[in-house]
Amino acid sequence: MEKNNGQAATIHGNFISYDLRPGKQSERRILMDLLRLAGDGGLNISSYRYLGMGANRFYDFLLLHKYLGISNMVSLEHDPVMHRRAVFNCPYTFIAPLGTDTTTYLGADNSEDPTVVWFDYDSGLSLGVTQDIATLGTKLKLNDFCFVTVYGGPPRVIDNANDADRLVWLQDTFGPLAGSVDIADAQKAEFPSAVHKVLLAAVRNAFAQRRDGRFFPFLQIEYADSKPMVTVGGALMPEGQIIALRQRIRAAMPFLMSSTDPKFYEIKSLHLTERERALFDRATTSPSKRSAERNQIRRLGFRDAEVSAYKDLLRYFPRYVEAMI
Repeated sequence: MEKNNGQAATIHGNFISYDLRPGKQSERRILMDLLRLAGDGGLNISSYRYLGMGANRFYDFLLLHKYLGISNMVSLEHDPVMHRRAVFNCPYTFIAPLGTDTTTYLGADNSEDPTVVWFDYDSGLSLGVTQDIATLGTKLKLNDFCFVTVYGGPPRVIDNANDADRLVWLQDTFGPLAGSVDIADAQKAEFPSAVHKVLLAAVRNAFAQRRDGRFFPFLQIEYADSKPMVTVGGALMPEGQIIALRQRIRAAMPFLMSSTDPKFYEIKSLHLTERERALFDRATTSPSKRSAERNQIRRLGFRDAEVSAYKDLLRYFPRYVEAMI
């Protein structure tokens, strides 16, 4: 796990547990399905190396091994205290928990293994993040995957600035990468849109000179459990594989894909009781939009947009139970 640079209160693991964050968990399950769909196109995903940030819980590592069979894994942990906890909590012997940061590791990485990279930074948008993306643009091999997640709010240095000053900071800091960011994106409530635009531009710029394939950014997500987070990622692939993967994603997960391009998709926070969730399950799997369950949902005060969001994520929302010991 990276330094948080003051963006989020994350000191030696004192953060909301990843296994209690429905937005993060939904994102992870979506990513599992996307990698499975890529595997359906002929890629042997189980033979890939996974390069990520397991912190002291390794939740994404557990899922990637359980659902996709990946058993070659490297976890990066910059903070020395958290690194000791990571070594202690490492669940599998095939995970290498290293005490280093992303920039140092990427600079020395010469692995020939096919790779899935997910850099899930605690920090907000920074030059360090965009420089890591630029390095990935030279390091990734054909049919490799990379995903980057950052805090979606304004960095502390501009948190209390006005919209115009935030826009100037983005333009001064990121130059052409912030070229599509406008004053509306610089509003605090809309800042995830600015983060998304800069990350997407950084990814496209990083792979622009590659001639062996094209980077297909099929995952572009925003979610908020306790704070807004933004993820952009995809794969470097030949054009034919991109076309086939786009078709599979549109068929299986249409909420992520328009007719031609990936969407920037927001995972909605739906706070439902178990009884309400059972009602939503029945309503969203019914062929009728005028079912008794839909009418009951409306009487409870839920909107059609919330039903639609639940239908998108029916297979991905986690369930939690409380155990009294």
